[in-house]
Amino acid sequence: MYQDINPEIEQKIETIIQGEYEFSVLGTIGKENYPFISKILPMLYDNKLYILISDLSEHTNNIKENNKVSFYFSLKELNKNKLNNPRLTLIGKIKKIELDKSKKKFKDLLYAFEQIDKGSKMWGMFTDFNFYKFNPEKALFIKGFGEAYQKHYK
Repeated sequence: MYQDINPEIEQKIETIIQGEYEFSVLGTIGKENYPFISKILPMLYDNKLYILISDLSEHTNNIKENNKVSFYFSLKELNKNKLNNPRLTLIGKIKKIELDKSKKKFKDLLYAFEQIDKGSKMWGMFTDFNFYKFNPEKALFIKGFGEAYQKHYK
C-alpha cells in the first residue's frame, strides 16, 4: 500500500517541515474522543518541531488528556483533481516544555519563532503561552495518485 521513504522523498519532507507548504493544521483528541483541528504554525528548530500556543486553548486542554497529535501540511495545489495534490501528515506525541521566559533557551526559541510569525515576540511573552515539542512517530507523504510514502520513526 505505502512505499518506503527514499532519500528524495525524505528531502521533500524536510523542505515541507521547514516551511514549504500552503497551510498546516494541528489535530488533537478532545475529552469525548472527537478530533479537534485548527490552523497552526509549527517551527522547525534544531531538527525538532515546536509550536507556540496558549495553555488556555482547546488544543492544550486536549493535550493534557491525550498527548497524541497529528500535523497536516497542505502543499500548493498543482493538479486540477484536488485529491491528487501533495500533502504530508505527521503523527506523534507532543509535550509542553517548561521554560523560564527569562532564560536563553526560551529567548532563542521565541526569536526563531518570530522569524516565521512577526507578532509572536509580544504574545509569546504572555504567561499562558508556551512552547510544545513534537516527537514524530510516523510520517505519511502523499505525492499524488499511486505515490504514497510512509516512514516510522521508532
